[in-house]
Amino acid sequence: MLALARTHAMDRTQFGKPVAGLQAVRHRLAETLVAIEGAEAALGLSDGDLRAMLAKAAAGQAALTAARHCRQVLGGIGFTAEHDLHRHVRPVLVPNGLLGAQGFGALRLASDFPSTT
Repeated sequence: MLALARTHAMDRTQFGKPVAGLQAVRHRLAETLVAIEGAEAALGLSDGDLRAMLAKAAAGQAALTAARHCRQVLGGIGFTAEHDLHRHVRPVLVPNGLLGAQGFGALRLASDFPSTT
């Protein structure tokens, strides 16, 4: 998804300049990259149930962030079947529904940590 959005932003021009030069577009792409890299880092920690749950929550949240931000970067074409993005967005939404929302996983993770007060 990120590669599709980045390519589109670099190729698309508005007012004679690439859309990738707009701060809002750069921020969405950067936030997506940070979410993906954070999820990849969490996957490296998945040794045990708690860490596996953390990795699942991070990966799910990163996928949702990528889907949302990449659709925004692509604009209207990102919502159509003519662009390849829909092939990546749909598989993100189905596992999230089947495996549980990130909010539930975060609550479960929080309940497993000891209280500091």
